[in-house]
Amino acid sequence: MRSIVSTLALVAALILPAAGTHLARAEKQPLNACGCRGDGTTCTCEKKAKCGCPGECEPKGCEAARQKEMQKEIEAETKKAKEQEEARAKANAPKGEDDEAAGSDKAGKASKGPAVKPMTAAAKKQFLKLLEAYLAEHPEAQNKMLSEVRAELP
Repeated sequence: MRSIVSTLALVAALILPAAGTHLARAEKQPLNACGCRGDGTTCTCEKKAKCGCPGECEPKGCEAARQKEMQKEIEAETKKAKEQEEARAKANAPKGEDDEAAGSDKAGKASKGPAVKPMTAAAKKQFLKLLEAYLAEHPEAQNKMLSEVRAELP
């Protein structure tokens, strides 16, 4: 019986100081803004810990919540861009007879022709490609003015 007690005392003497030094090391590390402390390999958070320390020690699930929020923002921006594109397409669509009749009461205002919007870089690039394709098919049009080429088009 003595040997068991002495063995247990020896084991307790070896294990307890090691656990005590681990706790002492953890207490020496200060809490970050999220309410956690970590030494690079382990992360210990208090119960009141909050997210907000990306790349540092923070509560579990914070990175997943950040990814979910970013995905929601991307979807919202995509929806907004799509709605703007649809509105632009609707505004640029040719007017029907009903639209022209409704607009006839605005005849008192001087009409300067269709409103010209500046071309985007992508539209300019596409225009140049189309122009090069036309000139490849019609080499005689290379020395003509644009207004002359426009007049010849059906």
